[in-house]
Amino acid sequence: MLKAVTFDMWLTLIWDSKELEEYRKLRRIINFHRLTTRVGAGSTKGKITYNSIRLGMEELSVKVEKLYKKGLDVSPEDRGRMLFELLGVKFDRSEAERVYYEAGRTLSNSGYYSRYPNLNPEAIPTLRALKNKYPNLKLGLVSNAARSSNTYRRMFRSFGISSYFDSLTISCEVGFLKPRREIFESALRSLNVKPHEALHVGDLFDADVKGAASVGMHSALYTGLWHKYAEYMNPGERIPQGFKTKPSVTTTEISKLTEVVPMVKEL
Repeated sequence: MLKAVTFDMWLTLIWDSKELEEYRKLRRIINFHRLTTRVGAGSTKGKITYNSIRLGMEELSVKVEKLYKKGLDVSPEDRGRMLFELLGVKFDRSEAERVYYEAGRTLSNSGYYSRYPNLNPEAIPTLRALKNKYPNLKLGLVSNAARSSNTYRRMFRSFGISSYFDSLTISCEVGFLKPRREIFESALRSLNVKPHEALHVGDLFDADVKGAASVGMHSALYTGLWHKYAEYMNPGERIPQGFKTKPSVTTTEISKLTEVVPMVKEL
């Protein structure tokens, strides 16, 4: 029997909308502008405007995207530091650490205090059933995401699902993106289980199925929210017929999260 199940977050447990994404972009600009005033950066090398912050964030996205292509991610604090550098603002060593920490919190939390993404209606019944049927089963999150685990913990508390999770493994905190093995290995360490004792569930073949299988975890490709892709991205890929893993590793496709529950006993 399995000892742990890890879930992807986006398009598995939650999904977003264009409107919410735009709202958060606006909140990040507004809140970061307030931060520059609070830390005395507004008068450094000219006044920092909303538009300069917007342009700086666009440039930051380009820089981060280059790291993404290498399978690397950047912490919220480093994103804050990079944005200040793009704005031409430097701080004394004595205050830099504090300012970059605040900048990271600002970028991480902006827009995530009330207007959260949508919770998959299958999430609570599935998480509840897993914990009720298998009390000793550990549940974790493995997500490519730019905000801190504290931000997502707060969001999960609002949804009423935070207590189900034993650990949250977020790419920006680990420094590696799925399908890099490092992020899955970090999740396994936090749950204190071996790869063959864990099942990972996610919506992307490359990131979730191949990534988990590469370290010896069982994997399930979740297709139940694929209809949401049309809003902002292309559909995920099915598991190819010729896809091979270690003989001890099982991969499958599921259309309902509740299908995870019987899988735990089977594996």
